[in-house]
Amino acid sequence: MQTTLDQISPPLAIGLIVLGLVIILLVVILIRRRRAANQPPSITEAPPATSIDYTALPLEEPQSWQDRLRNLSLAAKILLVLIPLLLCLGIGVLALSLNDDRTAGPPPTPTPSPVPITLTIESARIVSATAIIVRVRSTGLANETELRIELRADGQPLRWIDPARTIRIRGDRAEARIDKIADSDPTPAGPRYTVVVSTTDGSVSAEAELEIPDRFAAAFHGEVAATPTVTLTNTPAPVAQATPTPTLTPTAAPTPTAPAGQPVAVINGGNVRKLPFTGINNVIGGINAGEQVQILARTPNALWYYVRTVRNEIGWVSATLIAVTDLIAAETPVANVVTVFVSGPVYLAADPASAQIDRVERNEVVELLERTADSSWYRVRNVRDREGWVPANLLGIPDDLVNQVPVVR
Repeated sequence: MQTTLDQISPPLAIGLIVLGLVIILLVVILIRRRRAANQPPSITEAPPATSIDYTALPLEEPQSWQDRLRNLSLAAKILLVLIPLLLCLGIGVLALSLNDDRTAGPPPTPTPSPVPITLTIESARIVSATAIIVRVRSTGLANETELRIELRADGQPLRWIDPARTIRIRGDRAEARIDKIADSDPTPAGPRYTVVVSTTDGSVSAEAELEIPDRFAAAFHGEVAATPTVTLTNTPAPVAQATPTPTLTPTAAPTPTAPAGQPVAVINGGNVRKLPFTGINNVIGGINAGEQVQILARTPNALWYYVRTVRNEIGWVSATLIAVTDLIAAETPVANVVTVFVSGPVYLAADPASAQIDRVERNEVVELLERTADSSWYRVRNVRDREGWVPANLLGIPDDLVNQVPVVR
């Protein structure tokens, strides 16, 4: 009963009650008409000879409610039964409808259509000899989903990326810089190199060809530029006084080609410095707003950029002076420069017993020239153009920068 009443809307219940009352009214009218039609015609009687004083007769009234009910007509009895029933039904329907309005919860949320799970590699690009940038787009994968990355050569897996290295989906996207492991497999020129990104369970994966820019190709493939061999030719000595000695015209040495890089706009004028450091005696030139510079390298924290200006000045400028996008920063190679964390002496050799020739000060920037095989000592050049050896614990050297510094021979 409760379920049936719950399914009846209040307007329908009110309509049923009104319909019931109309039916009762029609039934009463029909019963009265039928009784009126069945009554015999009235007989006119002669008035009695003597008048009767009815006021002197005692009144005969029903003494109890049973007598009153017994004396009611059929229509009145029907109304007496149906009207309370209809009133109770109406009150019950109204109470249930009000209770449903108060206790009913919010409408059920429609179930969305399932989103297909896809994974796409937007770009996979070499940004230095030891690192790649991978950008991934996905649909249907939850945030913080872990993805594994693998490098392949002609479809065969390579030991180049740490197998435990993963990236995470955030907002249907993932991006990371992936560094090469220390004992990686060689990557010679010739094979087709691809990057494969997949979920940890391997249910979804994507593959894209690795982009290898020309300026990183030789370093990525492990090729070393050939050193030109100079062949000395023995020239026979001229016969004495046989011929005059010709005058030798010195040949000018070829001017080295200045390095070139990706051009970016200068948004603020400023100084070009010898090292990425704001100390004194470090300015070698300047740039003006509206000019362009060519980016050659950057510091590990991307706060300074090594550039070539329109006046062929090559030095360091602050990142606040040029319009560098995140993509350009990711593709710019990292230079061998670091910040000094702890002040200390500069030694003549990689030995604390050798002579101290200078010092490095905290927050000073030095250029890394060489390192020992165990990376415990580095030969550096400071802003005073003094070169020497300092312990590695004085310098803040990122892990991905260690392999870029050549080992001393």
